[in-house]
Amino acid sequence: MDAVLDSAAQPPAGRPPAVPERLTAFVTDYCRLLPATERMAPHDALTTLADFLVRDFPAAVRHALDSGLGERQVVAALAPLREVVSGSTLVRRAQEQPRGFPGDFEMIEYILAREVTGEPGSFGWLFDEYLLHSVVAQQHHNKIAHQAALITAALADPAARPARRILLIASGGAADLREVDPDLLQPGDRIVLNDMDPGALAHARATLPARTAGHIGTVEGNALRKAAVLEETGPYDLVLAGGLFDYLDVRPAQALAKTVLQRLCRPGGTFYFSNIATGNPFAIAMKYGADWPLIEREERDVEAILEGAGAHLVGSLDIRRDPTGLTLLTEVRRAGAPRTSAASAIPSAGVSAGITAGVLPRPVRSGTVTTRVRHGS
Repeated sequence: MDAVLDSAAQPPAGRPPAVPERLTAFVTDYCRLLPATERMAPHDALTTLADFLVRDFPAAVRHALDSGLGERQVVAALAPLREVVSGSTLVRRAQEQPRGFPGDFEMIEYILAREVTGEPGSFGWLFDEYLLHSVVAQQHHNKIAHQAALITAALADPAARPARRILLIASGGAADLREVDPDLLQPGDRIVLNDMDPGALAHARATLPARTAGHIGTVEGNALRKAAVLEETGPYDLVLAGGLFDYLDVRPAQALAKTVLQRLCRPGGTFYFSNIATGNPFAIAMKYGADWPLIEREERDVEAILEGAGAHLVGSLDIRRDPTGLTLLTEVRRAGAPRTSAASAIPSAGVSAGITAGVLPRPVRSGTVTTRVRHGS
């Protein structure tokens, strides 16, 4: 847990500040109230859980931090409440991290399946039922659907070379690829799955359609350290990095983007990644209640990462938001020979704006979707 807490937020050596009464009262009240949801009408139970996660939890933690309490002290004060919410299968798994890190492929598969485990009507069951139908879970479904559409577009693109190459970095169980029609694959097509977790790669192989699995290669390990191995099958028409950027600080994010654009993605090919957007209403509950912190970014943060990776490598840039507004979906066309790419084959949610090289346009907004489009070389 220490690794996810900011040491700079800790109080100076000496006597720690007292836990604010507001935080103590919050913990006491919800330790009593959450188990009582089992006896509430369904609507009242779900309302209680929503108030807890997106209103009262963030407010109590922010007040405690503003009062001078360090992050570790906040977590310690929340200990009784963290024990209560561990009745949720999803929360308990996030807290325990049985595969060594949060957001592992089994957690994502549980979210995508929306099949709640546990005793129906129990607090843990109700908690997961709420979480699995919340907007923060829905954005996972939206990402998978978008990624599947990108893969489909790359395989269906009549301008693509006969032997298509696709790379999935941090592929997890390849839930997106499972949604792609195997009939789109042709002899010679190759799809490479890369993940640090061998269990994720094994799960992908076991659950992909047999005809798809016949085109699969796997590379276990850190994509940056395995770049030379990944290059052997490339260059790639499409490189997907899924939600990996949710866990990467600026420097490793820039390093990965540069490696993909410089060494893995072919000129005119597409590099895609997503990132949780700022303003996630579940962010504080995820970090302090479930040990699942995410690095939030805005459009300008993504632009800065790509500029740091090498603006000359970016032919065009499209950043949009998923329908929940909680996730940034970034598609980069690698500078080089222009052609219809996987990115351009997906209908844009906003209006493309041609600009002078090196100058980014103001966002074009359409409903809950924000799109920034940069066109370069």
